[in-house]
Amino acid sequence: MRGLTVTLSIFIVLLASVFLTAMADRMHQINYGDTLWDLSIRYYNTPFYWEDILQANESLEGVEFLRPGSELIIPEIFGTTVSISGGNTSVEFYTTSLTSSRSLLSRLLLETTGMVTYNPPDAVCYIVEINVDEVDEYPGEFAMPGDMIAIDIGQNQGVEIDRVYKIYNIGEEVRHPETGEKLGKVIRVAGVCRVVRTSPTASVALIEHAYLPVITGDFLVPYTSTAPVEVSSNGVVSGMDAWVIAFQDPDIDRAYAFDIVFLDRGSEDGLQSGDVFDMYKYGQLFDSPSGGTVITPNIPISRLIILSSTLENSAAMIFSSSSIDIIEIGDRIELVREQQ
Repeated sequence: MRGLTVTLSIFIVLLASVFLTAMADRMHQINYGDTLWDLSIRYYNTPFYWEDILQANESLEGVEFLRPGSELIIPEIFGTTVSISGGNTSVEFYTTSLTSSRSLLSRLLLETTGMVTYNPPDAVCYIVEINVDEVDEYPGEFAMPGDMIAIDIGQNQGVEIDRVYKIYNIGEEVRHPETGEKLGKVIRVAGVCRVVRTSPTASVALIEHAYLPVITGDFLVPYTSTAPVEVSSNGVVSGMDAWVIAFQDPDIDRAYAFDIVFLDRGSEDGLQSGDVFDMYKYGQLFDSPSGGTVITPNIPISRLIILSSTLENSAAMIFSSSSIDIIEIGDRIELVREQQ
């Protein structure tokens, strides 16, 4: 019996060696719109290993410094436990799922889309000071993840430690690219913060995620989780076109795959989360050597998925692009799939 136990132990050690040898870091080429949170979901089926990815990339200064086209180390992380037992011996092997069946439409992406409207969410408080933890005489013009901010509500308003808020920023006014009609202002989600200190009339919060520079005057609303988006596979029942009116990122003038754009159509037009639009390179008229004329077919070059809608406008993610042509404000797109 003892000999069997020893033999089994040797087998388990060899098997563990094979498993551990097979484990290796892999590389990921950063795409537009990638976040460490989303990459953690993609490679580990959980968002909570984003800090491990950050620590594995020493040259990465912070979560906001992901540069499209550069490479990122995706470290092997001990995760799922597999036990092999024999006699009095038990060895646990740890493996990581390197692919994910989860949608690219992560919860973090859905919760940070923003909107175009003249009626933004009701503010519960405002940021009155940024970088309150810094001792410099000039603390900087904006705050980023890891910085602390002061807000103008506290214990008297029921604020408690660990209360989580979304940070909103009011951006530029938007006009329709064809008619010039005023459509609203871009309301962007600048980040997510968590309360760490309170007083009777004010609180200090830690910025845990930031997608834009956080500034004094930004307003906060209670954090709420967003329901997942089911992408429609149904054909179009009623045709519809829409215009791109603004970008989520205020610093770009052209949008790439995984960027979020705002459209001039909303729920009052029948749009729902998961509806799909295509942008086309439209066919052109050519003279044929045979003496006639031909019109080339329309070619879809980009696909967009509706993430959320107000009554009048929608936020959509550019899901794919098969051309170097990229989306600009004023481009027209066509509905190709809609929810039943």
